[in-house]
Amino acid sequence: MPAARNPRTVAARQKALLELANAIGHEFEDLDLLDRALTHSSLGNEGLASYERLEFLGDAFLNFAVAEVLFRAEPEVAEGQLTETRSNIVSRSPLAAVAERLDLARYLRHGKGLRADECRSERIRADLVEAVLGAILEDGGIRPARAFVRRHCLPADATQKAPKDPVKDSKTALLHFCQRLKLGQPRYELLETTGLQHEQQFRVRARLDDGRGEEGTGRTKRSAEKLAASRLLEQLAAAEES
Repeated sequence: MPAARNPRTVAARQKALLELANAIGHEFEDLDLLDRALTHSSLGNEGLASYERLEFLGDAFLNFAVAEVLFRAEPEVAEGQLTETRSNIVSRSPLAAVAERLDLARYLRHGKGLRADECRSERIRADLVEAVLGAILEDGGIRPARAFVRRHCLPADATQKAPKDPVKDSKTALLHFCQRLKLGQPRYELLETTGLQHEQQFRVRARLDDGRGEEGTGRTKRSAEKLAASRLLEQLAAAEES
């Protein structure tokens, strides 16, 4: 049985969850769903349900909702490019950024065995976004879940037009920038592959011969390379302007 909770603790938790729900933009009929979406499995020995099932649901819906938006936004883009763009949007790094903007890790309940740095890891922050989305879907259905995705997960221009070739754009732009400044040709190094085969995450480093570089993470090597190239290009452009 779950351990009894102090009434003051319960009231404080509910107040915090209501504040978060307001920031998210969804009024929960069942606030316990949001509470569960922010409960780590390290509390399982206390009889509390974790966010893992809601994360599973949110992940599936997120992929569908983003695919639907991209499909309708640009009918001329080929399937492969749509898949690439979707992967960039739903990958761990941008989802972790969503969690950071909403400060979801601050509301995470977890066991004593989970360190503070683990609570704010990119993996857990991305999981929390998917779990919260799953909670919204369970609580209010498809319409508010779609609204959450559009408001918090999609880039501002995603509903207008999908990029024609997002991977080629950033990598080519970086190459041209390096050629103009005679910095040599960028190189891409696969640093790490994690996850099961059907949901792998690739971490890639884009680097120059002078040692400067940036990393990117994605669900395909190409999307990870694109993100790393984009970040390195931003770094080089900022250095040139300073």
